[in-house]
Amino acid sequence: MKKKTIFPILFLMSNSPTPLDFFKAKDLFATELKQTNYQFIQEKEETVFRFRQEAVGKEKIFDCLGIVRNYIENFRIYNFEEGYVSLQTLGENLFEPQKNLSSRFRIRFSFKSDLKVECSKLGDFSTKEIQTIIHLFQFLKLEGGSTKDPRSILEPLGVEVYDPILERAKGNELGFDSVFGYDGVKEQILESLVFPLQRPEPFLEITKLTRQKPTGNLPRAVLFEGEPGVGKTSMAKIVSHLCSVPMVYVPIESILSKYYGESSQNLAMVFDAAALFPKCMLFLDEIDSLATSREDGLFEATRNLLSVLLRKLDGFAEKTGTITIGATNRKEDLDSALLSRFDRKIHFPLPNRDERTKILEGYAKQLDKKEREQIADLLKGASGRNLKDYCDYVERRWVTQNWNRLEQLVAPTLPFYLESFSDFGWKH
Repeated sequence: MKKKTIFPILFLMSNSPTPLDFFKAKDLFATELKQTNYQFIQEKEETVFRFRQEAVGKEKIFDCLGIVRNYIENFRIYNFEEGYVSLQTLGENLFEPQKNLSSRFRIRFSFKSDLKVECSKLGDFSTKEIQTIIHLFQFLKLEGGSTKDPRSILEPLGVEVYDPILERAKGNELGFDSVFGYDGVKEQILESLVFPLQRPEPFLEITKLTRQKPTGNLPRAVLFEGEPGVGKTSMAKIVSHLCSVPMVYVPIESILSKYYGESSQNLAMVFDAAALFPKCMLFLDEIDSLATSREDGLFEATRNLLSVLLRKLDGFAEKTGTITIGATNRKEDLDSALLSRFDRKIHFPLPNRDERTKILEGYAKQLDKKEREQIADLLKGASGRNLKDYCDYVERRWVTQNWNRLEQLVAPTLPFYLESFSDFGWKH
């Protein structure tokens, strides 16, 4: 028999010791997993969760260790041999003698033919241990082939997949001409996003001419920063169209949960599902909600979430044809470790007078340039969204005041735009 190798590998993260009654845990598994191909039983004094499926590669077993790391404070890998890995949780204080190891939570992976996973513990599972099991089950079943469409994973999390091919079929085509102004921003986006996604080969080839050891130089992650309404999301959709890659749009409120630990689990699942696309762009909107500066004094759950985000960003960046875009209007609040993950930071300024005038051409085409300049002067400091909101307001007001003359409806004139300004409530 082959001698077992022991690797005392330790990981430090958060853990909740709260136990959950067996029958409550059983109901929770039934609700979350919605499948029957697992076994959850009590054997003697042990609680056991088992499942099996088609074989997966060794790299997926290592991914499983990363998932465990999201939830379990301290654990060691105490068996590591061909086709078998076993790990066990440890006490809270690693500097004290470890007692009652036989009663602690264990996870065993056997993958010599098909994959068998067993999680067991003397007594009831804690809430964090249950979360670990649920995430492992969902991840491995996903990788094992029962669910291959990443949309089926993302949609229940409130994450939208913006597909440019489907949008074109609907007649919705986007390009740089869809956004007025921002010539400097567009140039940076071409350089850091569009060209590398469209044709990565020349960027890799140049390193053979410049470096002693050719290495990757493609951007892994790009940060869009600027005031609300300056077009960060719109520009990301334009990149999606120009490169013909789906954009996984992650509204942060869909990830954050009031339940301890769920936010980290949701975020990890988003990255895992997005990685199933052959090529994709992951857009994390309002990323400052996920990871603010450590100097602000993070809660334990937020630290855990930030750690998962950093690790997933690193892993996602290794996959060819994928890139992450983060969007924020509070760059100064972002954690320094998170900021360092972004190869390029693109600032979206508020539009200047000429750009405001150009934007207004898209919403008030009946006015000439000098008339639009007058409105642009009134709305100094406005974002593109503010300008659209103002034109929306003027149009609604114009239709209402001409309600009895709708058959002869004409476009509003400059005096009406200027007259409406005082009631719009614009503050800058």
